[in-house]
Amino acid sequence: MRGLRLILLLVAVAGLSLLATALVLRLPGAAGPVGNADVLYLPALFDDLHRGLDALRGWHLTPGPYVFPDMAVYGLADLAAGDFRRALPLAAALQFGLYLMLGAAVHRAAGGRSVAMAVAALAMVVALLFAFGWGLAGFYALNWLVYPFVVTFHFGAVLIAAAVLLLVMRQLDRPGPWPLAGLAALILAGVLSDSFVLPYAAAPAVALSLLCALVPRTRGAALAAAVAVGGAALAAYLLQGWVNPLNGIYRAQLDLGIGYGLFRLGGVLWRADAAETAVNLGLIAFALLPVARILLVLRGLAAGEREIAPSGRIAVFAAASSLATLLAVVLFGIFRDDSFLRYFQPWLFLTALWLAHLAADRLRVPAWPVGAASAMVLAGAAALRAPPAQLAAGIEPPRTLACFQGSAAGLAGYWWAKPLVLHSGRRVQIAQVARNGAPYHWIINEGWARRDWAGGAGAPPFGFILMDGLNARAVVARYGMPDRVERCAGIPLWRYDDPDRLRRPLAAATPVTLPD
Repeated sequence: MRGLRLILLLVAVAGLSLLATALVLRLPGAAGPVGNADVLYLPALFDDLHRGLDALRGWHLTPGPYVFPDMAVYGLADLAAGDFRRALPLAAALQFGLYLMLGAAVHRAAGGRSVAMAVAALAMVVALLFAFGWGLAGFYALNWLVYPFVVTFHFGAVLIAAAVLLLVMRQLDRPGPWPLAGLAALILAGVLSDSFVLPYAAAPAVALSLLCALVPRTRGAALAAAVAVGGAALAAYLLQGWVNPLNGIYRAQLDLGIGYGLFRLGGVLWRADAAETAVNLGLIAFALLPVARILLVLRGLAAGEREIAPSGRIAVFAAASSLATLLAVVLFGIFRDDSFLRYFQPWLFLTALWLAHLAADRLRVPAWPVGAASAMVLAGAAALRAPPAQLAAGIEPPRTLACFQGSAAGLAGYWWAKPLVLHSGRRVQIAQVARNGAPYHWIINEGWARRDWAGGAGAPPFGFILMDGLNARAVVARYGMPDRVERCAGIPLWRYDDPDRLRRPLAAATPVTLPD
C-alpha cells in the first residue's frame, strides 16, 4: 500500500508540474525567458554533445556553469524529448516537480503528517504568488516568479538549498555520517556549479546549525553539521578559480560597496509604475514572514526553551537564506535591471516551503481514495492539456530566422547566436561577436566559427552581420562597409559578397571573454 501511494504521489506531481508549466508558458510573454539566449546555453551544449566529445572542445562555460543539478535535469529532458524545443518545457516541469517533492520531504522531516497535502499546499502558495504578481503587474511579475520553470538562472541552487535544509533537519533529529556526507557533497558540487549556493544554502545551513547548537539536545549534531557545511563551502570556494578560472576573473570584476549596491538595488525596486512597485513591496513583505518568526525563536531561546520546533528551523533557514542573499547582492552591486531580481528566488520559494509546511498540517487530509482519484485526474488533464508538442509550440523561433533561406553563415551578437543556430537546426551558422565586432567568447562554443557546417574547407563563408546591439563605427572599422544593407525583422542586416572580408578580420581579432 505504501508503494502504491508513492506511485500515485509521483503521478500527481508529474501531472501537476506539466499543467503548471503549460499555464506559465501560456502567459503572454512568458515563453521569452524560458527560451532566450541565456537559457539556450544548456541546449546548445547538449546539441554539441550529441555530435561527440570533440565538439565540446571550444566551449566557454559561464562563471557558474550550472553543472549540478541543472545539467542533470536538462540532460534527462533532452534524452526523453530528443529536441530542445520539447526538452525545455519538459525540463521546466521536471524542475518544478523536484521542488514540490523536496517540499514534501522537508515537511515529512519536520514531522508533518501528509506529504501529499504538503505538495498541494506548496503548489497553492506558488499559485497565489503568481496570481498576486500577475494580477497586479502582468508580465513584470515574471522577473520575480518565472524561475521554477526556467533551466539555469539559479533555481537549481534553490533546489540544492531545499535538499540541504532536508539533510540538516535529518542530522538534527537522527545524527549520523550519511546526512553529513550528503551535506558536504551537495555543498561542494553546488558551489562549484553556481556560486549562489553559498548564500542560498551554505550560509543558512551554518546559521541554523549554530543556532541549534545553543540547545543541549542537538548541540553535537548541530556542530557536526556546521563543520561539514562550512568545510565543504570553504573548499569549494577555494577550488572555484582552479576548476573554472573564468569564475575568479569574473568575480574580480564585480563592484564592491554596500552603499553603491543599495543605490542600484533601490533603482530596480522603486518603479515609476505604481502596480510594479506594489508587487515589489508585497513580495518583500512575503519574504519577511520567516524573519519575523526568527524573532520568536530567539525570544523562546532567551526564555529558556530547550528545543527549536521543526517549523521554526525551516523559518530560520528560509530567513537566513533571504538575508544572506540580500547581503551578497548588495555587497557586490550586481544589479543592472529588472531581470536581476532572479537573484532573490530564496525570498519567495524557500519562504513558500515554510508556509506550505504550516498549511499542510492545518488542512484536512482527504481520504486515500480521494487522493488516488485526484492523482489520476491530474495525470489525465496533463495528457490532454500539456502534451509535449503543445508545450514545445510556446518556444518560438527568433523572428530573424525568416531572413535566411537555405544554408547561411554570418556574425551576430550574443542574444541572436544560439537562438539562430538551434532554431534553424544548424542551417544558419553564427560566429558570436561583441559590440565592437570581435569574437565574443561568452557562453558559446568558439568552434562554431572555425569549421564550415555545410562541408566547405576552413572557416564558414560568412556573408552577413546582424547589427542588433553592435557598434556600427567599430564594425565598419574592422570589416569595412557592407555591399548592401537590408532590414531583417526591423534590424539592419549588413550583407558582404566576399566572405574573406569577414573571415580574415574575425580570425585576427583578440576575443572578448567577459560580459560585454
